[in-house]
Amino acid sequence: MMADASLRKKAQFNQERAERLKDPRQRLMGIDKSALDEQVKEKEALNKMEKERDAYFDKQAEFMDKHAQVLQREVDEVRRQRELETTKYRETYQRKDLGREWDLNDPNRIRKELPARVCDDDPRCGASSLQKFEGEDLDGKDRRIAQAQQQKAWAQQQLDEKQAKKWMEKDANRQYEDRSEEMAFRTWQIEQEVAAHRKQATCTTADFNRAMAEQKRKEKLQAKMRETQRNLEEIDNQLNSDMLTEKEGALMGRTTQSTRFKGMTQDQVQDIAQTQRAQRDQLEQRRRQEAEEERQLAQQSLLETRMGTALDRQRERERRDAAVKLGQERLAQAKEAADRKKNLNNLYKNEIGEEYFVYGKCL
Repeated sequence: MMADASLRKKAQFNQERAERLKDPRQRLMGIDKSALDEQVKEKEALNKMEKERDAYFDKQAEFMDKHAQVLQREVDEVRRQRELETTKYRETYQRKDLGREWDLNDPNRIRKELPARVCDDDPRCGASSLQKFEGEDLDGKDRRIAQAQQQKAWAQQQLDEKQAKKWMEKDANRQYEDRSEEMAFRTWQIEQEVAAHRKQATCTTADFNRAMAEQKRKEKLQAKMRETQRNLEEIDNQLNSDMLTEKEGALMGRTTQSTRFKGMTQDQVQDIAQTQRAQRDQLEQRRRQEAEEERQLAQQSLLETRMGTALDRQRERERRDAAVKLGQERLAQAKEAADRKKNLNNLYKNEIGEEYFVYGKCL
């Protein structure tokens, strides 16, 4: 259906194109852009349709493949169950020992029969059976076998004890190594913590020093700017002051010519003296403030130095205590390992007792 629709659209497009070519105005005036746009849209629609069809077929193929796999797994499971049932039936009802001729075909039939003589009082052994003689040791072979088995068992026991002792020593050494590694790791952790604290204190001190230096630099800069401003004001006053330039009318509101100026009045002199005293007081107060700030900075620096020294001493004490504790734990571990080894040596001894020879005599 999709192919037929595509063919019909293509035939219709060719027919419309032929009609447009027959028109001389469209053929000579230029290309029909709307027709080209329509062609592009139709191609995009066809491509989209092809992709959708391919995707649909791919999904159908994937679905059929999964369905075939599920059916194959079901067939395999049924076949496996059938084989298991057949094998179980054969093992249950078709064994060789259940056959009628098993007594004749049994390969161990002779081994299962009783020997000609079981013991000294065997009733089957009569006077003419030639199965019992005076002075023979019927249990000699069994006794030698029992002694060999006992020797083998003792050797195996000694081997097991030796292996167990070796394993216990390995386990003790491993535990000692684990404890040593743990103590080394704990020591490393303590050292790392001490180094981190020292680094943190150093960073804090450095940050504080940088902040104080920055604050001092700003204060110096501000003081320098104020000093420069005062100098500029003083220069400006010297150049433009009405009093210093002896401008007429500048003295107490009176009109005085420069050629007639005879000096300042007593009130002007007192005013100037009072202004100078105020300036000297401000200068003294600023100097005292700077001295107080320097004293506080020196006191803060001394306090930080003392705190750093106390912290270093505390860390040194902690390091010494950790080292002493580590040494004590290692001595305790070494003593414990020596005691364990001594106990193992006393516990596992490769000695043959009297029971070995008594057992042989009894047999």
